[in-house]
Amino acid sequence: MIVIRNWRDTHPTIAHKSGLDWRLLSNAEKTSGDIQVELEPEYQCLKAVTYVSYAKLQPHLSYEPHYHKDHEEVYYIINGKGKIKIGNEEAHFRDGDIIYIPENTTHSITNDSEEEMIDFLAFGGLIGKEEKKD
Repeated sequence: MIVIRNWRDTHPTIAHKSGLDWRLLSNAEKTSGDIQVELEPEYQCLKAVTYVSYAKLQPHLSYEPHYHKDHEEVYYIINGKGKIKIGNEEAHFRDGDIIYIPENTTHSITNDSEEEMIDFLAFGGLIGKEEKKD
């Protein structure tokens, strides 16, 4: 079965209280710190990658600081520039950059532009560790 999905054919969700997120594909299981979005079963086809989202962040907005205990993330910046805080470190980024975010690491992304949206792809990947139950 071929799975093709265009972001223009989906409805966005608010991500981390400020960004727009078009969830394109996902894993069937929810991961920690993930946004609340439901996909049709045909788009829950991922195994090791937990999700692929197309995201936009408006000028002067930031994702609330958050972390994912069971997956790492990669952001690929398509358009725009801003700041990313990962743990205690902060760096500037621009279009064409790819950013790695380890699991269990608090992070937030900020659009410090006056006018330009940040467009990026967000990929989540399972880290292969089982969560211990008390």
